[in-house]
Amino acid sequence: MSKPPVHELEPSPPATKSRGDLRREAFLTAAREVFLEQGYDAASMAEIVRRAGGSLTTLYNQFGDKQGLFLAMIRERAQLLSASMFVELSAHTPIETGLTRIAEQSLTMLLEPQSLEMYRLLLSLGAKHPEVAAAFQANGPDRVSEALAAYLMDRAEAGEIAVEDPVEAAFLFIALARAGLVTRALLNPSFRPGPDEIKASVRTVVQLFLHGVQVR
Repeated sequence: MSKPPVHELEPSPPATKSRGDLRREAFLTAAREVFLEQGYDAASMAEIVRRAGGSLTTLYNQFGDKQGLFLAMIRERAQLLSASMFVELSAHTPIETGLTRIAEQSLTMLLEPQSLEMYRLLLSLGAKHPEVAAAFQANGPDRVSEALAAYLMDRAEAGEIAVEDPVEAAFLFIALARAGLVTRALLNPSFRPGPDEIKASVRTVVQLFLHGVQVR
């Protein structure tokens, strides 16, 4: 069983940010605001520059085009979601504790209002922009699944679990964790689960994932 690829998601040692790094962060922050306010098609690159500062030339040099900028936002979000997975991988955390921490942190992030708005935007892109939706899948969910799969492989090598396809198992775990609270929040904007509800949901998900449903 070979280890899944993790691409460049694994965090690098902290370094002093250059002027270019700070400009890139400003562009991504402004882009997130504009995409959520105006939608993908109506989002204006000029408006992003107006909010972030800099120039259109710099923006295009860094991201290529609107789709490149949008996907850079997705990759940044995937890195944030994957961070807890690399922490547990590095610490070789026992499986139940590690999955619980990973799911709690991921759900907390996914339930943030801006995350929910971004997800609604992504769902609307599938029919009109299938190439963007496919690129989102490759740059977002697939990469997060690969990061979690690396942790599952570590636990398999430690003899804690047996997993035939770690990437598929990781994808299903994330889908299971997201299915309850995040789906309800997407359909009902007034639904705002608190920390206790998140913990209770994660407890159920981890137990189902590791032990299944007991048949009598």
